[in-house]
Amino acid sequence: MKIIIILLFILFILTLYYIINNYRDIICKNIEKFSMNEVYVTDNQMNIFGSILIETDKLADLIDDVKKTNKIDGDIIGVENKNITLVIDPYINNYILKNNNEVEKYDDGIFVCISTIRLGIEKCLWELKNKTVAYVSMTDYLFIQAFIKGYRQDVDKIRLIKINPIDLKTKDKLFDYLFTYVVLDSNYMNFIKEQKYFINGLDDVDINRIKAFYPFIEEYYGNIRQLFNKDENDKKYDVYLSNKYSLIPKMKMDIVRNVENFITRLEMPSDYLENVDRNYDNSKDNNSSKVKYGCYGNEKINNKFACDSLYNYDGTQKNYFSKWDKKCSTNDDCPYYKSNKNYPNERGGCKNGYCEFPVGIQRIGFTKYVDHNVNSPLCYDCIDTTDYNCCSTIKKPNDNKDYVFENDFKDRKKYNLNTIISLLDYRDS
Repeated sequence: MKIIIILLFILFILTLYYIINNYRDIICKNIEKFSMNEVYVTDNQMNIFGSILIETDKLADLIDDVKKTNKIDGDIIGVENKNITLVIDPYINNYILKNNNEVEKYDDGIFVCISTIRLGIEKCLWELKNKTVAYVSMTDYLFIQAFIKGYRQDVDKIRLIKINPIDLKTKDKLFDYLFTYVVLDSNYMNFIKEQKYFINGLDDVDINRIKAFYPFIEEYYGNIRQLFNKDENDKKYDVYLSNKYSLIPKMKMDIVRNVENFITRLEMPSDYLENVDRNYDNSKDNNSSKVKYGCYGNEKINNKFACDSLYNYDGTQKNYFSKWDKKCSTNDDCPYYKSNKNYPNERGGCKNGYCEFPVGIQRIGFTKYVDHNVNSPLCYDCIDTTDYNCCSTIKKPNDNKDYVFENDFKDRKKYNLNTIISLLDYRDS
């Protein structure tokens, strides 16, 4: 009996040593994040370790006060005698607080779409008309606004509702889609994984439409199942976790301990919700230089018949669009080359046979495109994003259009130009 007790004690010591040795980094990381002298404040506590939860409207009150005073006052939210640290959306930190201080970044997070219907039966697409769209936090709400505006939807025809994470436990159908921000490996990620909703990436969504209003998200493609369930032997969540390769926008929250405002020359209008495998050479041009053609949609195909066919070589129907098209050779082959003359740039030119188009335009070939209705280009001087003809109706000298191009944030900031089309509303009422 004594031998058994001694063996159990030794096993306990060895197990404890293993845990401490293998999880030292995680333990130290969490201790470092949370100090009794510092309190993290957020409106989604399950995302942020060791934080104090406040309601979104209280967070908005605190933001308004910080804008006026450049100080983070805990009394506003009922937290006294503590050093308040905001774990806050970088959009708020940059565009609302206009904070000029360098800040730390919190852990990696992603935006997901949670639905009551399995992806494939009904896709989680950008068409939200007559849908009920839910959000949990201020960050969710900002993202949804940018999504709606980027796809020129009428917010009056979409029902937006705020829910608490605990509401996900109800058996009633509360929403069609919940767009929500999830910190990787957080309590929130584990919680929503267990609620038996379908968790999806953003299939068939153009991230650059969203970035025109909400520029701090980063492009990442992968599948939800690998992110949410790293134990490949655990299959109990597989039915609810999408395994489809799709867009999963990434972002890190800002950790703000103090604020120093700076003045920008341009102020944004706060309009939202107030009134929103090879080339194939087969011909020559008049200059005897080669004109390159290729199969847009599948460059491994090297002939026009196979490219334009609706069927694969084995007779099965293609599940993608492909079109035999002439590639661009020079910038002058591209219709939108240097179309934005508001700052020095070479945007809209030819790169690797592809013409660059402004954000919003639907590409259907190397040089071919659709640029009307919902696929009309986005412009930085468009206030009403539901107006498909906004760019064409803006009157400026020489008919100059301030087109949005992919990843133009740094260039526009360099020349002190608008980096978003219009402000998003951080208050949901």
